[in-house]
Amino acid sequence: MKLSKNTLEVLKNFATINTNILVRQGNTLSTISTGKNIFARAELSETFPKEFAVYDLNSLLSLLTVMEDTDVSFEDESLKVSKGNSVFEYFYADPNIIVSAPDKSIEVDNFFQFDLSKDDIEMILKAAAITSAPMLSVEGKDGEVIISVGDPSTPKSNSFRQVIGQTDKTFDARLAIENFKVIPASYSVTLSQKKFMYLESSKGDTKYWLALERSSDI
Repeated sequence: MKLSKNTLEVLKNFATINTNILVRQGNTLSTISTGKNIFARAELSETFPKEFAVYDLNSLLSLLTVMEDTDVSFEDESLKVSKGNSVFEYFYADPNIIVSAPDKSIEVDNFFQFDLSKDDIEMILKAAAITSAPMLSVEGKDGEVIISVGDPSTPKSNSFRQVIGQTDKTFDARLAIENFKVIPASYSVTLSQKKFMYLESSKGDTKYWLALERSSDI
């Protein structure tokens, strides 16, 4: 099997959420952070032939990307990454020591929904890096919906703001920037009164459930 560029991108993103992963048989990959405040699922173009566990996803990614155009075969106790006469063997981990994601989706109630483009996502990530701000906020106030990156506890801190829509609702959804670990793409975003943010890619193949801060008013 050859892994596509998109699948490698998903694996790299999931490694930022949790370096442990349980890969189930099929074409759906999921992960959950150790604090269980980030949950992600992705549908892939490849189908994994068996279930296996990985303890250090970054080390596996190093093997998968050390050579171009490699083949991956899944054996009983290990996977082999090969090209020509060169072969890397990577042994599976014990599933019992892995923090594995649930094999199901989480029901979403639609309190408020909006769209973010790939450019919007990239700007949020750049703004967070430039300002060193800890919080992403989506605020409905005075008829407008404003997304901002800043520090709500420090009014004069560096920040970024962008009007993204209109609403007759009043709310303040806050998400720690360190939990905004999404692949830059276009998303439909839903705020839930269960205090989480749900992002679904425009293609419907990548989904994130991100827990909001307790200080959120929604």
